[in-house]
Amino acid sequence: MQLTHRSVRAAAATAAVALVAALTGVVATSSDGSAPPARAAAVTPGSIAGLKVLLTNDDSARYADTTYGTDGKGIYELRKALCAAGADVLVVAPWRQQSGAGGRMTVPGFSPVPLTAQAVTPPAAYADDCAGASAAGAVFGVCAATGPCDSSSTSASPSDAVYVALRRFAATYWSTGPDVVLSGVNFGQNVGATLNHSGTVGAAVTAAENGVASIALSAEVPFSLADIPNVPFAQTSAYAVTLLQQLVGAGRLKPSLLLNVNYPFVGSGEQLGKAVTTVAGTSDLLGLTYAGDVTQAGGTYQLSAGSAPAETRANADTAALKANNISVTQLDGDWTLPGGGDLVGQLDGTAVTPTPTPTPTTAPAMTALHATAGPARDRKRPYRTVVSGQLDGAATCAGTVTLTASGSVRVAGRRGRVAVTGSRTVALSGSAGACRFSGPVLITPRNDGLARRPMSGVVRVRAQFAGTDGLAPSWTTVSVFLG
Repeated sequence: MQLTHRSVRAAAATAAVALVAALTGVVATSSDGSAPPARAAAVTPGSIAGLKVLLTNDDSARYADTTYGTDGKGIYELRKALCAAGADVLVVAPWRQQSGAGGRMTVPGFSPVPLTAQAVTPPAAYADDCAGASAAGAVFGVCAATGPCDSSSTSASPSDAVYVALRRFAATYWSTGPDVVLSGVNFGQNVGATLNHSGTVGAAVTAAENGVASIALSAEVPFSLADIPNVPFAQTSAYAVTLLQQLVGAGRLKPSLLLNVNYPFVGSGEQLGKAVTTVAGTSDLLGLTYAGDVTQAGGTYQLSAGSAPAETRANADTAALKANNISVTQLDGDWTLPGGGDLVGQLDGTAVTPTPTPTPTTAPAMTALHATAGPARDRKRPYRTVVSGQLDGAATCAGTVTLTASGSVRVAGRRGRVAVTGSRTVALSGSAGACRFSGPVLITPRNDGLARRPMSGVVRVRAQFAGTDGLAPSWTTVSVFLG
């Protein structure tokens, strides 16, 4: 998504506050300030040699704008940096500029729609950057047309490109993988309330929905037109390599990882700050205005950027960028409101008021939940998958994990998509440091009359540990493919 001013809404995961601290080491004190400052040990960076990286963006794969780099320079700088670090890179991106596409995807309706992955020759300056790797840094643009793609072809969206790559095309280069999807480096920051509309972030969320670790990367655009050629694509790419190495070293490059990273433009006389963990802000950065007088009969407004509203959220990505810090925000890609309660029950009077939980005398210990899902078996419908995992941070293996399946899939003989559901509660077992859980989840359509029909699509299973008196709650999600 292209933004041109400093100054989405997506859910930041609970563990976000500790991410950069865990990777780089931070100063910490007790709540009353009495304890002497202590610095956490920084993670020893790991190697990304051989790491299979799928690159995409919302700026296009072609890089035709060689003056300002608005349409793909960032992806070539990122490709260059990754290959120099030994990664195995494949590029599958939209054919044309798709800024602001969000998570839009091409829908076939009642007839198939062509999506063509067409080879793109990298610019001469980047031609040999990945020559020694397995995928050789091959670059493809995706158009929503029967090939060959040309200047008049309708472009596929960023999400389309990710779907095509993960579901089919990447397998022509790798037997397994990719290990991670990187979206960017985008021309312009993707922060605050506009984050939801970003094609860069939308592509990363699509990868997460398909069970692949993903990171959206954006470089801030300066105010001055004269500085536009100096958008920090190379610096953002170098930080992306560092971040990947830290994540590998910390064992954090897992399917549940979904990050939004924004790198600041540092002007003359200014200094780069540091990487900080943030949450998605409330400011929209653009301050959009709609000028013109239009009657009830309709008419034309003039859309332009104005003054962005003030940021109201603490630790916001917008504020970090304004301070020349590198903003790192953890997302979960799940639009469900955590702790929203029984809204319908509250409205119609059927909700059960929970018994108040006594306030613990000490703060509960933080926990982290990890889960994987086996393939969904359909021999004896309804579909059945087994979700297994581990709870980290527990001194004793007490409590339960609730597994909840949700999503919408296609059902044989039925038009459109059908909502599915499924749930199971399983107990934790094992010993301290190795608290495990495992249980089957039956995935069925909400319409019982469709339970025996074949289904296809992606279902997300949310694993949630409710917590105990001494342990904080935590959750994670996994994707299950039907079909």
